[in-house]
Amino acid sequence: MDLSEISCEEVLGEIEHYLHGELDDRRASLLADHLADCPPCFERAEFQRRLKEIVRTKCRSEAPQPLLWRIKVALRSEWRTRGPGEGTPPKSG
Repeated sequence: MDLSEISCEEVLGEIEHYLHGELDDRRASLLADHLADCPPCFERAEFQRRLKEIVRTKCRSEAPQPLLWRIKVALRSEWRTRGPGEGTPPKSG
């Protein structure tokens, strides 16, 4: 593949979309080909991919139970003030 088909600037501008699988097949193929032939862009893509994976695995946490309880109470109160036919609360659980 000729690297002139897509510039490093274009690749780096779209790398997040590429990593998220948000590009159409043709555009994704162009980026993949460029990354295969351009070590600096490949290294940047790999850094972004690893960073995304670290954030995904390290930033998983559940909301504290007191917060969940307050949200449920607030929602039930809102549903009671709306009246019939304007939504019903979900089943407790």
